Amino acid sequence: MNYIYLENIQENIAIMKINNTYHDDISELELYDATRGIWKIKLESVKNIDYVLSVASGMVKEVYKVDAWVPANQLNRKTIPYDEVKGKDRIGFFGKVAEETVRKKYLNKSVAKLYKRGEANPVKIFVI
Repeated sequence: MNYIYLENIQENIAIMKINNTYHDDISELELYDATRGIWKIKLESVKNIDYVLSVASGMVKEVYKVDAWVPANQLNRKTIPYDEVKGKDRIGFFGKVAEETVRKKYLNKSVAKLYKRGEANPVKIFVI
């Protein structure tokens, strides 16, 4: 298995775990919508994040280049309607699939070596 190690991260990235939403026949749009929001994290915490790794079952399913971080009510996701109760005080991002050079570094690799045993937070940030 190919792993991502801390010393190999050369970009400011956030890992977003989408285990509850991911399924084998997920469309590109569904994957993007699930990955980009809604997350219980402060905008200040992600202001320097350039890339987001979409992770399910410990494996990177896609890599997105972040254009902007916004409050969740501004996301307008096509496949997941906004829920005012769940979306309160949460954020997300607008972006696009990352350039191929960055995707090759992370896509289809395991993030298991980046977590301590029992660590369960669905969002993990790495700023270099």
